[in-house]
Amino acid sequence: MYRYETADGAYYSILKDYSDENRNKHTTAETIVWDFLRSKHLGVKFRRQHIIGQYIVDFVCLPKQLVIEIDGKYHFYLGQQMDDAVREKDLQDKGYKILRFTNEEVIGNAPRVIMTIKNELMSTLSSNNLSSNLSSTTLSAPTQQHNSSPVSASPLLGRGSGGGFRTKAWAVDAACSGNPGRMEYQGVDLQTGARIFHFGPMYGTNNIGEFLAIVHALALMEQQGIRDKVIYSDSYNAILWVNKKKCKTTLERNVQTERLYQIIARAENWLLTHVIQTPILKWETSKWGEIPADFGRKK
Repeated sequence: MYRYETADGAYYSILKDYSDENRNKHTTAETIVWDFLRSKHLGVKFRRQHIIGQYIVDFVCLPKQLVIEIDGKYHFYLGQQMDDAVREKDLQDKGYKILRFTNEEVIGNAPRVIMTIKNELMSTLSSNNLSSNLSSTTLSAPTQQHNSSPVSASPLLGRGSGGGFRTKAWAVDAACSGNPGRMEYQGVDLQTGARIFHFGPMYGTNNIGEFLAIVHALALMEQQGIRDKVIYSDSYNAILWVNKKKCKTTLERNVQTERLYQIIARAENWLLTHVIQTPILKWETSKWGEIPADFGRKK
């Protein structure tokens, strides 16, 4: 099989139409990245809207097995995160590495995105050289931030391990106007103070939001290949529910809550089908103050 023959024959005829359509409906962010990738000075060839197995990837360099995906806002909803995690694992099982960027990252800081891609290609070349016993320096790609709009920085962010908690971590929290009521949740990187993801508002309860926030963080960490961080939550119930892989809510299931219950079901299914290796730790509010992912609405 030639390197470019990567499509699953059972899906090819269907996916080919989507692939052709996507090439004609590229976003501004995709155009920026494609203009860079197709330039001659990279020394490698990228393909756009290419079919791999049963998936269409935004960009791929087949010889280096490097996939680049540009995500719109819908990728940050929990249900889509579940689908993306499955897709990414399948691609990784085929030997591909995935770099993901948001539309906002590309448009707001294209030079940084381009440098990340360059560094990843240089890192791949260095690894190949090392395997051939040639001396080279491997360059690490900068850490990617997804949906990294800033939130109010907590004074705790600057403290080290002496503060009693790990700063190499994400903190998650939920807020609910009424209980039940308009619920939303978010995740924050303790090292940078940047918001990693946000969901809502949607009618629900605070405990459900806390539960979904933890699962969202777990899915996103797995998707990004993050293995060196922990997750903090100030909700004992949510941590317990995640450990038991079951959202033990008493919220009535009706027309108003049906969509939320479908998201809960997907979260529970994700927990049942994945091995959780990321530590989920209780945030000690009495010692450290409000969790940095707090929405700051307490009176």
